[in-house]
Amino acid sequence: MPPALLRTLLVVSCLLLTACATPTVDRLAPAAPPLDAASDEAGLIMQMNRYEEDLANSAALVRDPALNRYLSELTCKLAGDYCPEIRVYLVRQPYFNAQMGPNGMLIIWTGLLLRVEDEAQLAFVIGHEVGHYVERHSLARWLKLKSTSNLALALQVLGGGGLIGAAASMGAYGTLYAFGRDQERAADDYGLMRLRELGYDDHRAGTLWAAVWEEEKVRDKELLSSIFATHPASEERRDRLTQAAATDGGTLGADAFRAAIDAQRDEWLGDEISRRHYAQTEVLLQRLGGLPFDAAQTHFYRGEMYRRRAHPGDFELAIAAYRDAIATGNGVPANWRGLGLALRQLGRNDEARSAFDEYLKRAPQAEDRALIEGWLR
Repeated sequence: MPPALLRTLLVVSCLLLTACATPTVDRLAPAAPPLDAASDEAGLIMQMNRYEEDLANSAALVRDPALNRYLSELTCKLAGDYCPEIRVYLVRQPYFNAQMGPNGMLIIWTGLLLRVEDEAQLAFVIGHEVGHYVERHSLARWLKLKSTSNLALALQVLGGGGLIGAAASMGAYGTLYAFGRDQERAADDYGLMRLRELGYDDHRAGTLWAAVWEEEKVRDKELLSSIFATHPASEERRDRLTQAAATDGGTLGADAFRAAIDAQRDEWLGDEISRRHYAQTEVLLQRLGGLPFDAAQTHFYRGEMYRRRAHPGDFELAIAAYRDAIATGNGVPANWRGLGLALRQLGRNDEARSAFDEYLKRAPQAEDRALIEGWLR
């Protein structure tokens, strides 16, 4: 992790430890009149608008027109009267997170979409973020920071250092606006309310949190990064959402969701492996393997995860996973490349040679062809 980003995260952590009651603010009215330019809220929104300008030009944005249209339309449906005020940005970051700015900027991270199973679960998360916006939780958080001696540091994180606008800074920026438990519960309640009003199955919220809690339980606590940037996973939250479910059935929207993310999912799985948080990834892939997505795709990335982790016994697990992918009839050349690499690590050279031959046959223009041919010789 770059030292500058690490310093920023430590500064933010200090800010969040400041003991101070969160001020109470009124709920936002749809199409509210313009703000007084001298108000605290106007200043905060001005900062957010500057960040949004940088974000709109960021290389981290996913520029898939069909997927962005799907997310915007779903958000508009959940936002209701607030729809004209909200703009959606999909950011390529392999973590479970979404952020709602007080200026109507909704940021969704690709790691969230990888973990969501259907539209009902995604609708809950978006409804939760709309709840933060409607209840003006960011303003309340900002007023709390202004009432402390850490205001100068807060402004530094918000406005300078070359971090804002860079994809790597988004976790720090989001953590600056990490909400208290009461605010998170209020946003959860809002999200559940919108699920019921729109006919979605509100049991899916608890199911989602149960799944991501299983990942959080195996996280290496020595690693600074978690998949839950500003949305802490806990048993209490899982249980509360499960117990709050009130609908008897409802819409899942699984087919529409799967169709929307299908073109991007392979890239997101690759990003997940590259996080190198292998214990969490193993739990995630086990869960995804039971869903009606591309089974060969999931098997392949299980193989990649085990091969890169390289714990005792992992190369055998990787070989089995690659062979599972091949057995589905999937002809992606990378299956044979990964298989050859894992076999080579175990000294099973004849089998590795056969796998590499098949890889080069299926990918004659492979960028690593010269390297593979050197091994074969």
